[in-house]
Amino acid sequence: MQLSFFDHAMQYQGGKKSMKFLGEMKEIIPFEVLVSMLIEEGIYKPEVGKKGGRPQTPAKILLGALFLQSWYSLSDPMTEELIQDRISFRKFLDIRDEDTIPDETTICKFRLKLIEKKLLSRIFDEVKEMMIKKNLILNEGTLVDATLIHSSEPKRKKDENGKTVSNVAYDKEATYTSKRGQKHHGHKMHIATDINGVIKKVIATTAKTHDSTQFDVLTEGETKAIFADSGYMSQERKKKLRKEGIFNGIVERRVRGQSKLRPKQSRNNKRLAKLRGLVELPFAFIKHHMNFKETRYLGLEKNQEHFNLIAACANLRRVPKLMEAYG
Repeated sequence: MQLSFFDHAMQYQGGKKSMKFLGEMKEIIPFEVLVSMLIEEGIYKPEVGKKGGRPQTPAKILLGALFLQSWYSLSDPMTEELIQDRISFRKFLDIRDEDTIPDETTICKFRLKLIEKKLLSRIFDEVKEMMIKKNLILNEGTLVDATLIHSSEPKRKKDENGKTVSNVAYDKEATYTSKRGQKHHGHKMHIATDINGVIKKVIATTAKTHDSTQFDVLTEGETKAIFADSGYMSQERKKKLRKEGIFNGIVERRVRGQSKLRPKQSRNNKRLAKLRGLVELPFAFIKHHMNFKETRYLGLEKNQEHFNLIAACANLRRVPKLMEAYG
């Protein structure tokens, strides 16, 4: 078959790093499963026998646009623009017809429908299931941690009558907390990972929620080992883990009346520090590579859904290296 000019451009143009990454992702993402899910939930209805007019944007392109948004920290308008502009994006989305490029409104409406139906959490589950089938999630223990995600603070001013009013939309479910003497406003992302830093569970709470409150949910079903920082440590928890035969990898800290850690406690903390630090890998990628430092939505429910998409994207990025190591 003779290649068209567009096919030729798609084959030979595009940034090398972006082309390589998106080429890997295109082969890894379980698009067929995800599209079937959308059809099953009534979010997407394939066109049958339609003639004339603008063609429907394929579900795979809409899903792919959400992954691109997350990996590259893009707004809806910028997503539309870069799909128009970048060969690597078009190749990832299998775009052959200019008319199938989604506009910013279509992308926004599609994403909101998925949030409403809680399907971003299903996307996370399907990505995780794909990784389990490929033996890329290790059952050798669970690591837990949490990080703060900023939300815009309420800003107030006085109207012409001197009454104080809010002048911006803000998240009424977001709360304040303090960390290392610095004030934060927003939500908290709690995660459980395997010992390679692959996210197994993700939970959204308000910022003031203590990390340890999500420990039981995050570690549910774990039977081998649990690793966490000292914020999760308690005498009751230590006794429970010992009783259940689960290795306790939680950082020891001084208890009331103890001036310093016993030598054995200090040795254990030092010995396990590197392994416990692996839970920081997904947070580093999420915050610094995906530039996800501020919530996109108002309210815990919507942010929980969005956290699931972010976690799925972080996990997908790990798949090529893990397949190289374990494949």
